[in-house]
Formats: sequence, structure tokens, C-alpha cells
Amino acid sequence: MTEDVRAHRRRWGTFAVLAAIAALTILDVSKVGVALPAIQRSTGGDGTTIQFMLVGYTLAYAVTLLPAGRLGDIVSRRRMFLIGCAVFLVASVVCALAPDILVLVVGRLLQGAGAGVLMPQVLGLIQRIFPAEERAKPLAALAAIIAATSLFGPVLAGVVMELVGGAESWRALFWINVGVGIVVLPIAIIVLRDVPSERRRGFDLVGLALLVPAVLLAVGPLSAISQSTPPSWWMLAATSTGLVLAALFVMHEIRRSRRGRQALIDPRLLLVAHVPTGVLVSGFMYAAGTAGTLIVTVSLQQVAGLTALQTALWMLPGALATIAASWVAARLPQRATYRLIAIGTGLGATGLLALSLVFGTLPTAALPIAVSLLLISTAFGSGLSGPPNQARTLAEVPEYRASVAGSLIQFSQRVGSAIGMAVALILYYGLGSAPTFAGRPTLGTTVALAVVAAFLLGATLIALLDTTRTRRRALETEPALSTSR
Repeated sequence: MTEDVRAHRRRWGTFAVLAAIAALTILDVSKVGVALPAIQRSTGGDGTTIQFMLVGYTLAYAVTLLPAGRLGDIVSRRRMFLIGCAVFLVASVVCALAPDILVLVVGRLLQGAGAGVLMPQVLGLIQRIFPAEERAKPLAALAAIIAATSLFGPVLAGVVMELVGGAESWRALFWINVGVGIVVLPIAIIVLRDVPSERRRGFDLVGLALLVPAVLLAVGPLSAISQSTPPSWWMLAATSTGLVLAALFVMHEIRRSRRGRQALIDPRLLLVAHVPTGVLVSGFMYAAGTAGTLIVTVSLQQVAGLTALQTALWMLPGALATIAASWVAARLPQRATYRLIAIGTGLGATGLLALSLVFGTLPTAALPIAVSLLLISTAFGSGLSGPPNQARTLAEVPEYRASVAGSLIQFSQRVGSAIGMAVALILYYGLGSAPTFAGRPTLGTTVALAVVAAFLLGATLIALLDTTRTRRRALETEPALSTSR
């Protein structure tokens, strides 16, 4: 066996370890959605607390991503990855043993923080261990794994809860993390090799002090809105304060970068080709994907009366469609897959709009099969668009900014997920008691899925504009290239 073959296998072995842990962090967003009714019955939590238990994980995930990405670039990506894994696994034990809803909420916040620490290092390490000519494949593969995991989450949760049985079956979902972590973490300690960053300069404490409250205040109040907690003046005040702090954060980052000092978000990254559009597309895609899966999962149980296992089985074809679409995308030339970003998001938006109409018009008995069929097209679109978007976004990012660039993408995804879930749950619970054309109280589901589809339409528009601009630039430079020859 040649040295090149050994190095190739070592790189992909390391990738497998990184991808397994990354999949766990995404799994904890989607699989808990299936368990929401069981958790509420078991812990006695009200709608507001249950929503914050779900959205709080994503918020904690989001606020730790950027500082953790910067620390990975400064200190050690391997060390930050292992710290994040340890925090995530300890928090999973806390969630599994939680005696009440408040302890569960605290455990979920810690889980999110651990996930936010480790995830930027995953993308940063992949950027560093794979040479530039090979990098698109692992990045696309990671995006495909994450997309498939997000859709397989409800399936896994339904099967596990059915096998365990009982009112406390939801606790097994957190023990899954512990079991996988016990196997994967020692392997990670052995196989991960840290490649030090080429540039090691200061940490932006002021930016961190502005970023954390900006995200929590801007998005957090949305998760508090429920049937038992209607919108109020303090929510508007908190959200407004968060938006002001976000503006101050952006101005601070620009000023710090102009002075030649390292920022949490280097504004120069937004000048790299496809980074700003890719980040926006990722945010919209995850707002739609996470919220759409959550609403469909909960609605099949509460509207169609399915069990967790039945819900999982009806959603299984959609998860398989994601894998099939990712396989198709991986077989096409890299530049050809970039066109799939707009095609996939457009297909997903169409599927979500159709799901909205299905819940509002079809009889209850016909819902499961109709939803399952439409989820296939929606999930197929997700599998087509996710991997090429991530690969394109990171394709021209300098290696020494790999962790921060990766954390920026993850940040947009997590904030998008938090906003998407919060908005969808507000509409679902707020309008859930109103009837639709079918006479069932499913107006909340119908409107929530329509709004979620609008997120994907936004992603489609951005991707189309980026593709058009890229083609125009290529046409403008082609005559000059021909002349130079």
C-alpha cells in the first residue's frame, strides 16, 4: 500500500469520526420533535417551557459557534472539538436523568453550547486535512449526512420510543448520544491530528459581549410565545434591543477589522466569492427544513392521531429520498451541481406548499399517505441543494480562516432554525384551534407550513441571483481570456 493511499484512507477515517459527532448534534434538533407530546405529559411542562426546551438548544448552539470557531483558529481545533464533545455528552446525561422540565431545559442549553463548540472545528478540520482539489467531496458528503440525519431523526425517535415504551421512553433518545459518544470519543482522541493555525492573534471580547445578548434577545422572545403566553410589550422591547445590539456588533466588527485586528466575524470573509449568498441560502434552508419537519411530525401525531412509531414510518421515505438526492448530486460534475441549489430549494418550497394544502383539505384518513408522498419531493430537493451549497460557499475560503468560515455557515443555520421553529410554533399553537376547509382544527399547521415554504422561496431567489451573476461575470471575462491567448 502506497503512502498516498494510506494518507487518503486516514483522511476519510478522520472524516467518519467528525461526521458521526456532527450528525449527533443535528439529530438532537429533529428527534426531540417527535417526543414533544411525551415530554410534555411526563414533565408537566407548559407550552412556553416546552418550546424553549426545543428552541433554547438551537439558540445556545448559535451563540457559541462564532467564538468557538475563532478559538479553534487561535488555540487548537482538536482541543476545542474534544471539549465540545465532552460538554455535549455530559449534558446528554443531564437531559436523560432530568427530574423535571427546568432541569431538562438547562441540560438542553448545555447540549447546545457543547454542539456549538465542536461543530466549527468539524468544518475547520476538514478544510485542513483535505487538499484543495479533494475538499469539495467531504464538504458535500458532510452536508448530505447532516440533511439525512435531520430527516432520519424523527424515524429513529419513533422506533426507539416504541421499543422502550412507557411514559418515560423519551429519555432513551438522550441515552443514544451517550452510547455513541462513549464509542466515538476515544477514537477521536486517537485519530485526530491537530494542524495549527497559520495566524494566531487576539480574541474579540467586546464582539462576544455584543453577540451573545443580541442573538438571545432578538430571537429568544419568539420562543416564549405560545397559547399560554401571548405576545406582550416586553417581548417587543427585548427583540428591539437585540436588533440594536446586532447592529452595534456589525459596526464593531467592521471597525475592528479595519484596524487590522482579528474579529469574531471577519468582514473580509463576506467579500469571498459565494460566501454571503451561501450563508443566506443556508439560513433560509435550515429555517424551512427544521421547522417544516417539526410541524409535520407534531401534526401527524396530534391531527392524524398517529403514534410516534407510525409517524416515523410514514416519514421514512422522505429520509431515504434525501440520501438518493445526495447520491445524485455527488455523481455530477462539481460546477453542474451548483445549479441544483436553486432547483432543490424550489422543489422543496413547492412540496411544503402542497403539504400546507393537504393538511387543510384532505380527510384525516388520507393524510398519512399524502404527507409521506409529498415529503419525498421536499426531502429530495433538500438533498439536491444542501451539499452543493455548502461546498460552493467554502470553496474559495482561505485555509487559515476555515473554522471561522465554517462557524459562520453554522451560525446562519442555527439562527435560521431557531427563527423558523419559533415562528412555526407560534402559528401552529396560535391558530391550531381554528378550522380549515376539511373542518379540522388545522389552520395552525396550514399557515405554518405556508410560511415555512416562503423561507425556501427566499433561498431559491438568492441562489438564482447568485447563479445569474456568476454566469454574467464568466461571460464578461471570456473575451479577455481569449484575447490573451
